[in-house]
Amino acid sequence: MKDIPLSPRIIAIKRKRRALKIRLAILFVISFALIVWLLSFLSSIKNVTISEITITGTHIVDQADIENIIRKDISGKYLYIFPKNNSLIYPRRKIKNDLIKTIPRIENLSVYIDRLNSLHIDIDERKGSYLYCGSEIPQEKNEVGENCYFINNDGYIFDKAPYYSGNVYFKYYLKLDDESVDCLGQQMLEVDYFHKIARFIDAVTAMGFKPIYLQVGDDQTGHLYLYHGAKSTSPEIIFKMDDDLDLIEDNLRIAVSKNEFFDEINSKYNSLLYIDLRFENKVLYKFK
Repeated sequence: MKDIPLSPRIIAIKRKRRALKIRLAILFVISFALIVWLLSFLSSIKNVTISEITITGTHIVDQADIENIIRKDISGKYLYIFPKNNSLIYPRRKIKNDLIKTIPRIENLSVYIDRLNSLHIDIDERKGSYLYCGSEIPQEKNEVGENCYFINNDGYIFDKAPYYSGNVYFKYYLKLDDESVDCLGQQMLEVDYFHKIARFIDAVTAMGFKPIYLQVGDDQTGHLYLYHGAKSTSPEIIFKMDDDLDLIEDNLRIAVSKNEFFDEINSKYNSLLYIDLRFENKVLYKFK
């Protein structure tokens, strides 16, 4: 098979086509570069650049901490070209995730552009209804309330608490599943079970008692301590954490409904040592 030589005219046409393709490729690269430069320039103008950060809904969280995280997230550029503080392409999801991860007190938040150059952050803080104060009740009364953490209504430990003397918050004393790490950010008890414990404590309160803290021993025995004066005993309600809480609640309610039990507890409250609910269908109690 022999090669058929091309005519000079065909060779010239091919050269022109090749040159046209090269020119078009160069034109495309230049046009693309110009478009990218133009977009980069437009994305940097002040009218669409975030210059103001408005934070609402905070009570305990320091707004400066929130703003520092946001400023860090919107600094720099995407692909070294487009500024991250542009209100049209700012990293909204990253800001939201970083705030929730870094500041555990934040429960929910909204991130949105209020005006083209104003970023608005609306914060919902977790409510500290309870305190987690370690695994052991301090021997000295003046140390009760130290080294505590706020817990939300789901049993989540979310923030360090200042010192609280007295019984401003209900306190929990128990060992966490992972004692090797900081308790901050841990779930104190499984959510559903924490709700059951909270409902049991509420029920005891409704019966006229004043629970102030709960200690859970290594054998999973719950010691629900009641309010007491300086010169009185430290009365407690004892129960097994794995027992049917609804059943032991009913047993205690039946006992309280009996005038003999109720009157004796009230009249000798300062010498009450314990009310024991660990025995099926029985309520045992003892005075000093």
